[in-house]
Amino acid sequence: MSSKKRSESEESTSAKDGKERKKAVRKKVWKPKTKTGCMTCRIRRVKCDEAKPSCNRCSSTGRSCDGYDNPASTLQSHAIVCSAPQLPITIMPGLDLSSTEEQEAFHFFKHHTANELSGFFDSSFWQFEILQASHTLPSIRHAIIAMAAMHRKLIMGRMPVVPDDCHDKQLVFAVHQSTLALEALGKSTQTLSDSKDLLTTSILFYCLSCFQGHQTAAIEHLRSGLRILRQVYADFDITKEYLDYHPISLNTLRAMFVTMDLQARGILSDAVIGSWEPQPPRDFFLPSNFKTFTQARHCFETLLAEILTLKQGMDYKRLVGSNHRVLSQVQHFQDEFNVLGIALDSFLAQLSPMTGQDDRKSILSITLLREQVRVYLRGFAGLNEHNLRCSVGWHVDENDTGLLLDLATELLGAPKELTMPDGALPEDYYPHVTDVEQLGQIGISSCARPVFSSSSGVVSALWLVTSRARSSGLRRRAIALLLRYPRREGVWDSVVAGRLAWERMILEETALEGRLGVRRKRLDQRTGYIPDCNKVRSVAVDYVGPRLGKVQGWSMNGLPPPPVALSVLAEKTADFSTL
Repeated sequence: MSSKKRSESEESTSAKDGKERKKAVRKKVWKPKTKTGCMTCRIRRVKCDEAKPSCNRCSSTGRSCDGYDNPASTLQSHAIVCSAPQLPITIMPGLDLSSTEEQEAFHFFKHHTANELSGFFDSSFWQFEILQASHTLPSIRHAIIAMAAMHRKLIMGRMPVVPDDCHDKQLVFAVHQSTLALEALGKSTQTLSDSKDLLTTSILFYCLSCFQGHQTAAIEHLRSGLRILRQVYADFDITKEYLDYHPISLNTLRAMFVTMDLQARGILSDAVIGSWEPQPPRDFFLPSNFKTFTQARHCFETLLAEILTLKQGMDYKRLVGSNHRVLSQVQHFQDEFNVLGIALDSFLAQLSPMTGQDDRKSILSITLLREQVRVYLRGFAGLNEHNLRCSVGWHVDENDTGLLLDLATELLGAPKELTMPDGALPEDYYPHVTDVEQLGQIGISSCARPVFSSSSGVVSALWLVTSRARSSGLRRRAIALLLRYPRREGVWDSVVAGRLAWERMILEETALEGRLGVRRKRLDQRTGYIPDCNKVRSVAVDYVGPRLGKVQGWSMNGLPPPPVALSVLAEKTADFSTL
């Protein structure tokens, strides 16, 4: 019989001292939650079966069981993630939170922001390590407090970006905390711990810039972090990391930068790609099987980033080596993908059929990532040694893009029939740039509140559908998801992506009708396919200001249409009135 049931039974037999007994029993309810159960289950706040050496709850759902604490020696160090929800100042003695605002923001980060940043997978960085680091490192503590304030502001709005408002109390507080974080940050990289501090802060300020829609600043924070990471691998003996007592591991940091680098490569312009930092070095051999979703995600993201790097080199004529070498590299990618696919299938087959909602989303998300890798690899199907650049396929099989769309739809919890209505206008989904001051009063059509995640997946997959699918119906469904379910995944903004896809579709369809741009903004119903000669093959955004960019597209024959002014002012809304 559970403690709660015993409490109810005791109260029913003695009304006279019921309150006293209830209090006594309640103390016993919370005590085991800080002393028993594996670390992974306690982070997730689920009941652990306490099997040894690894609990069945973790192993049956594909998670890594991090084992059990020694109650006598480690209870205090893990209080940050094990205690019942309450104000952090009471569960973290010695944590320097000097005001009620800081206490509330830290509590919000721990119980809300960290989970949303993790996306569809468990994240040791956001849910555990960063919280431990904040206990001793003021720069990290102030930065996550600033992120919590930004997140609270974001979810109160309609768009996946926080508007600039120097009079908003929460934003002023967030900026102040960011300033305190910078002031507390050391600039030395003499030790591995110093470098980890800088790497962690680069990640946090990358996210802060993404919250505000400051793409240029976010990209520069990422560039700086990639440089420091490369320096770490060059200057330190990584095999002796165990001598460094920093709460954040180098493997965790490297995985975070792989994800952010993958995000950035999906949106960077030709000019920026030409001078971009090299990818983080691989830190794994191809596994014959996966033990966790996190491991699988890391392997597939690393492979996808390498594929994008090769493709971008081919697109922009920066190939190094012979054509035969490029073909060999493509074949190597295909072989690795096959090995990873077998490992993933085996891993998923071993999972318990009784999976919860969170586990189901992890399965959908890793499958979505694998299918994106498959789509990019199939683009190389027609490759030959004579003309590498022009032989890379652009369109993919409708079954592939349809699967991407179905997976994203289920992940978002969207209706399968959701699409763009006939005669839809941009104002139905976002305000004109001149209306940004009245954004709070504008009834923007959406199905969910804005979401901010540091992980990749949904937005990039939907963008792939809008750009690669031949079917107008599939593309309209993808645009509807981008606009009706506003979310930001690092530098990826679903509303901006949906807006760009909207304009591209109108250009392509009106060109096919022989009336380029006649419909302007209205998206009418259409069936059938767009021929290659009318397709916009590539869209590049050159960020010319904190929230201002210039968009340029290239058709299949390589002739670029005139530049288009894209305003991402405040809410990242798009003004294409100059088309």
